[in-house]
Amino acid sequence: MMQTSRLFLDFIPVLVWALLAVALVIIMLLASWVLRPHVLQNSEKTSSYECGEEPVGPARISYPYNYFVYSVLFVVIDVMGAFLWLLSSSNLLWSNATKYEVVWQVIVFIFIVMGGVGFVLKMIPRSFLDGKETVDIYRRAKAEREQKQYPAGGH
Repeated sequence: MMQTSRLFLDFIPVLVWALLAVALVIIMLLASWVLRPHVLQNSEKTSSYECGEEPVGPARISYPYNYFVYSVLFVVIDVMGAFLWLLSSSNLLWSNATKYEVVWQVIVFIFIVMGGVGFVLKMIPRSFLDGKETVDIYRRAKAEREQKQYPAGGH
């Protein structure tokens, strides 16, 4: 009983900080809502603006995401390098753990990361799009816009 009450008393500062963090978030949200400019919304304010051009076509178009695949691959390799660098410069290698335990942990980590790299490399052929879909959608939308702007017949 005494141990349980002691654990609760030791946890009170954590609860106080959590309550302060929640209160701070609520206060900041309310302050931003009160202090923001309240402007009437009209069609000019709510319209999208893209470099002075009217938006053409749907927002959901097929986009070649092979750059995304490369960025994920970079992040995976970067995290692996950072982890291994930190491991090599830490005191874990010189602690009471045997060297073989650390070596096996590193080997398992590298296999897990290489599994992620293998998955990304398997995804790369599926991610290559030549962009023809995007160009076709853009050209169709532009033709429709021009047809509405300049109807056939009569000047």
